[in-house]
Amino acid sequence: MKEQELLEQISKKLSALIAMSFVKDVEKMTAADGVKLFTRFGLSNQDIADILGTSKPTVEVLKSRIKSKKKK
Repeated sequence: MKEQELLEQISKKLSALIAMSFVKDVEKMTAADGVKLFTRFGLSNQDIADILGTSKPTVEVLKSRIKSKKKK
């Protein structure tokens, strides 16, 4: 992995953690809310799953549901 790519990944993860620190009641945040938040910061599905303590397929399903709700 190139140094620039590594720095970009670290930056995205730090941004997501900072945003999470500003969210009230993080413990009460639903998985869907977490997926929305972390997707905005460009985290991968695997990174989101690791942060939320769930699986990558679960994150993919939640993203699909969120996307389908937006179309309605």
